[in-house]
Amino acid sequence: MRHYFIKNQPHCVYEDADELPEDIEPVADWREAKEGDWVKADDDCYVQILRKGSLSKSKGRKRTIHYYRTCTGTYPVNVKMDTSRRENIYTISGSNPKTATRENLNKYEVLFVDYVASGMSPVEAYIKAFPTNDPHYANFKSSELIKYTRIRKAMKKELEPILEKLGITQETVLEGIKAVADLSEKDDTKLKALFKLSDILDLEDKSSARLTQLTGIQFQGFSDKQLEEVERPKEIESG
Repeated sequence: MRHYFIKNQPHCVYEDADELPEDIEPVADWREAKEGDWVKADDDCYVQILRKGSLSKSKGRKRTIHYYRTCTGTYPVNVKMDTSRRENIYTISGSNPKTATRENLNKYEVLFVDYVASGMSPVEAYIKAFPTNDPHYANFKSSELIKYTRIRKAMKKELEPILEKLGITQETVLEGIKAVADLSEKDDTKLKALFKLSDILDLEDKSSARLTQLTGIQFQGFSDKQLEEVERPKEIESG
């Protein structure tokens, strides 16, 4: 059983049917519930419907969106309901509008960046860093989180000691790309090595289809093979 507070009032989430008080008879299909009913969510936990309402859209075939609110979030009828606590339980997205523009990492985000840098997938890192065990929610939230500038900057900062050790800077990469472009004739191998460095240094246009690994979407930490590729310009010079 878990407790969440809304306006200083505790609300329970029961994780097993055996925990339910005898006077609670949950509605099997939460989409048919009324305000005040207890329901079985799609993650097999039990939670109370605090509000049932609807929103109007200006466009689309379906102009009205019906939703249900619990102590963990707000859920439209066309999605699955789980009981992982949203950052903002009053919005369908579950996000706080101020979160995207905030510059400093909170304690959960610091852990998230550390775990991703150590080699975890973003979903695994989110589950370990944040108070949730729902992989579907973690997938949604981690994908959103790694788009934030502060997260990308923090991930990039994880590279700084490695790049410093290897003597790699943005200037050396740009100089190398220019030198190869000026002197090489169809030397694809050399160009790929240099562009690999530009990926790691996060120099490419963010709108490019080849998003840098440091956005976190595919970032899996730094393997020995990747570090060898970072040193490949030395081979170019000797070649």
